Amino acid sequence: MLGWYLLYCRGRKEATARAHFERQNIGCFLPEAEVACIKRGKRTTELVPLFPNYLFVRFDPHLTSVRSVLATPGVSSLVRTDGQMLPVDTSLVVALRQRLAQSRPQLEQQPQPGERVAITDGPFADLEAVFAEPDGEKRSLLLLELMGQVQRMSVDNLSFKRL
Repeated sequence: MLGWYLLYCRGRKEATARAHFERQNIGCFLPEAEVACIKRGKRTTELVPLFPNYLFVRFDPHLTSVRSVLATPGVSSLVRTDGQMLPVDTSLVVALRQRLAQSRPQLEQQPQPGERVAITDGPFADLEAVFAEPDGEKRSLLLLELMGQVQRMSVDNLSFKRL
């Protein structure tokens, strides 16, 4: 019976397995989320698996050999329940796809010097500051008014956001 099955993949090989299944014309779904990160000093987003090491594959075990699915590069094993290979409810996969299609976070660009920012992490969380300049690849200099004086402080790029 055609259904969605959950596979456990080797570490960071979900995309490899997905590419091989797509070449074999076997339906698969790798739920991914956009995560903010810093690469070469710039804020970017990166797609990462929502469930690391897991991949949904749609096939009929009577028509497609389970052995050939397990022999796909990157695949480690088939997730079983009480030792039995049971399909995942299709509504779960559909709901995941719909939810991920609706919630794509916006990529936020680095502020320009003089722009106001809000500090989101650390001892100065919830305070406003002024962006001064980048400070290396992972940090930036902010101007923060404390006790009537403007202080320059170096803050991690993920610890503040534009206002």
